Amino acid sequence: MPSKKILIYLLLLLPLIFSCQNSRETAHPDNKLLVIATIFPLYDFARNIGGDKVKVSMLLPPATDTHNFELKPDDIIRISKADLFLYVNMEMEHWAYKVIAATSSNNKLLPVETGSGIIMLPVSGSDGEEDQHSSKFDPHIWLDFNNAQKMADNIAAALVKIDSRNSDYYLKNAAGYKNKLAALDNKFRTGLTGCKSRTILHAGHWAFAYLANRYGLKYYSVYNVSADSEPEPQKIMALIQQIKDTKAPYIYSEDLINPRLAQTIARETGASLLKLNNGHTISKAEMADGVSFLSLMEDNLVNLKRGMQCR
Repeated sequence: MPSKKILIYLLLLLPLIFSCQNSRETAHPDNKLLVIATIFPLYDFARNIGGDKVKVSMLLPPATDTHNFELKPDDIIRISKADLFLYVNMEMEHWAYKVIAATSSNNKLLPVETGSGIIMLPVSGSDGEEDQHSSKFDPHIWLDFNNAQKMADNIAAALVKIDSRNSDYYLKNAAGYKNKLAALDNKFRTGLTGCKSRTILHAGHWAFAYLANRYGLKYYSVYNVSADSEPEPQKIMALIQQIKDTKAPYIYSEDLINPRLAQTIARETGASLLKLNNGHTISKAEMADGVSFLSLMEDNLVNLKRGMQCR
């Protein structure tokens, strides 16, 4: 493909470009650090921690599946102008190594694996061979809010590293945001007690294992990690049978995947649909409305309590 050839040429040319850029000061004309985050949770964490000292932008457009995102030459150029490049890990952004390789000569840019130090959970029943981007491990680590706090720490540490003059500011903001995540964690733990059901039945892609593990819930999904993967027929039939056997009144769906399958399962079983948001699947309208990671999770809790019939 032409775009791949352009990307190869760009990889060869970028060291020459960076050799001319490295003499620049870290700060931009507006004295704000430029931060590029791959997906929404990182974008939201960074803007809360960086406050008015940073300018944060999101690399992936809203409603884009991270697992199948195709990196373009323009993306590399855009990232090369930043101070921080935030990604989750190589399981979530399998293409991040291309960014790191292309910008290795740029002493100004700091790539940050925000999920560093966090142990990932395996994807149940995955053999890693379903499609080119399928994974044996679940990369949606931020849905355990304790992990989210560790990610906030990693972002704060990176900001302190490149802008030590404002270290107290970043660390204070990080502590405040972590308190909000801890409060959210407690709200989930309290809200998901005394539930008639302890199982999340999900007609969407595998994303909520961390949340289920955190609060002692069972999790069942008909898809693999990638939203573009095809669900296995036996998983669909097993979900339908489980809904019928338990007389579950609700199942969960998501916006990133075509709703036809979820709607078909709902019709077949008489169950109603409720939405769960994995945190990185947001729409253009939500982005424009200024939605936050915390508000998305609050909405999830409302639907989880309703779907599992919690007190």
